Amino acid sequence: MSPDQQPPFTLRRALSDWFTPRLRRQLLWALAAALGLPWLVGAWAKQFIQPGLHNDAQRAAQLVDFMVLGGIFFGLSMIVVWLVGCWVVAVMKGPSLKGDEFPGAAEQEGPGHGST
Repeated sequence: MSPDQQPPFTLRRALSDWFTPRLRRQLLWALAAALGLPWLVGAWAKQFIQPGLHNDAQRAAQLVDFMVLGGIFFGLSMIVVWLVGCWVVAVMKGPSLKGDEFPGAAEQEGPGHGST
């Protein structure tokens, strides 16, 4: 196999080549945000729930916990949708192939043929 040729397009390449280092970094940041931001907002909201000032402080804190879990699951589901979209785009683009040059392309280049 010459250096210009790529290995054949297989299911393994379709599942792994799209997961580039850039996408891995973006996934890491997205996971950190989807897990960390709801947790931080929930911890901040619990600061204002105090026994004596709230009728049922334990129930209100538990409600905040459920909302945090809902926010985390929503964020994780959005990440899964984003990754599926990235995979679909990569599969639809397919592998980069170097084709033959267009016949007569070298003859058309030059003065008087629209190139400025």
